[in-house]
Amino acid sequence: KSRGEELGALAAAKQALAESTAGADALSYGLDQVSFLQTASRAGARQYDAARLVRKLAEKTGSKGLALLAQRISNVIRAGSKSGDDVFAKVKGLIQDMLEKLEAEAEADATKKAYCDKELAETNGKKSDKTIEIEKLSTQIDQMSAKSATLKEEVAALGQALGDLATSQAQMDKLRAEE
Repeated sequence: KSRGEELGALAAAKQALAESTAGADALSYGLDQVSFLQTASRAGARQYDAARLVRKLAEKTGSKGLALLAQRISNVIRAGSKSGDDVFAKVKGLIQDMLEKLEAEAEADATKKAYCDKELAETNGKKSDKTIEIEKLSTQIDQMSAKSATLKEEVAALGQALGDLATSQAQMDKLRAEE
């Protein structure tokens, strides 16, 4: 009888403790636990890890935009830790804004590149047309120069023949005059 009473008393005490501590009995208490201050410190370190990661990436790529983003993230983290605001929501907003800005710049660059490619293709087409025209005209000039040289030779030969003819005519006129 006393054993049963003891067990009943222990069960009642256990139930009373569970109700009064509101679940604290499920927690373990030991040296591996982390205090609230340590948790807050780790959360702050994680927040600064994001800024540090972006800063390292900026240094690696040499991007001024990423360096500016890292600075803004650090400022938001400092301001958020003082005011207690949701820092990661603001950081996400900053990153989203940066992405939108980069996408807009990339789209502008793509448009500019497409325009340049189109103009370059047109210029190259015109250049090849003009090169073909120059080759045709050079060929015509060479042909006409050759024809001119041939005609000059013929003129010289005809001039020589005309001179010979005039000389022989003069001799014949002299012979007739003597007869």
